[in-house]
Amino acid sequence: MIDIEDMVREFADLTSQKSDAKLYEKLVVEEYHEWVDADTRVEELKEMGDLVYVLFGLARAKGYDLTTAIKWIHKNNLGRITQPDGTIKRRRDGKILKNKDHPKVLLEDLV
Repeated sequence: MIDIEDMVREFADLTSQKSDAKLYEKLVVEEYHEWVDADTRVEELKEMGDLVYVLFGLARAKGYDLTTAIKWIHKNNLGRITQPDGTIKRRRDGKILKNKDHPKVLLEDLV
C-alpha cells in the first residue's frame, strides 16, 4: 500500500516541484482556511485531505519523517491516557487529559 509520503513524493517528482518549505507553509494556511470555509461535508472532507497532504509536503520539505513521528506520538498518547489511579479523565469539552507522570514523546531522533 502506498503511503502519504510516497504520494507527495510522486506528485513532486511528476511536477518537478521543489521541496520549498515556505511554499508549503503558505499552502497549509490556505488549505486550513478552505477547510474552515467548507460549506458541505464533501467539501470539508476534501479540504481535510488537502490539509493532510500539504502537511506531509511541508514535512518532506523540512526533511521530517512525519509518518514515524505520528506513529511515535500515537504510541505515546496510548500510554498517557490512563491516570495513575487507572482512570481516563476528560475535560468538560471531552478532551482526554494525559497522565502528566507519563513521559512525553521524544522526537529528537527524527529531527
